Amino acid sequence: MKNWLYPQTVEAVEHACMLYMRGDLQTTDLQAALYKAENEIVAYEEQWLRSLLCDTENSIEEIVFTEASESQAASIKLLILNLLEKIK
Repeated sequence: MKNWLYPQTVEAVEHACMLYMRGDLQTTDLQAALYKAENEIVAYEEQWLRSLLCDTENSIEEIVFTEASESQAASIKLLILNLLEKIK
């Protein structure tokens, strides 16, 4: 893992993402975890991470309201994989 200014926050995001991928976390709880992490990041050096979390959370919200419920999980999982790849 990188030398994060907020290592516990990044770990919490990764944990929430993995729980969601396993089916052990609801979409709303994943969004809440991303939102919480986004609000914990205040350092200028990691504003890109805050933006990434915000964009991911907003994209999940868009999926929830625009896609059929049968395809939501697959679309959200793609977003999560992209998020995890970018923070590794």
